[in-house]
Amino acid sequence: MQTISEMNLSYVINHKDFTLGLCSFLDEFKRSSDKYSLIENPPSSEDAERVNLCILAAVTHKLANDHKMDVPSWVSDPFYIMPYPVFAHNTTNKDYQDFLINDAPTEFSSKNIFYSSRAIERV
Repeated sequence: MQTISEMNLSYVINHKDFTLGLCSFLDEFKRSSDKYSLIENPPSSEDAERVNLCILAAVTHKLANDHKMDVPSWVSDPFYIMPYPVFAHNTTNKDYQDFLINDAPTEFSSKNIFYSSRAIERV
């Protein structure tokens, strides 16, 4: 397991709790003076779930756009597009799914990931 001082996307994908790892990563990204170095390389893991890898690609794409950085080329690999829609909280509620389809940032929906536009906001 990497430490916070070695933070990158592999830290998130290898964390025992994906959501907690992602939150820690987003906090570190916010503080970092070298943000691009945290997202320039794809996450590395031998046993990662594809959906989590696709989520990280969407997060990376959004962070790069929000911070006016070049989007890392690895994000465009078709591997990082889910073959079926993935909704926040695995919801099956049609109304909530419709909301997410309309609210999801383009960087997420282009990867077939439908999370709220506020999904990666940290306070």
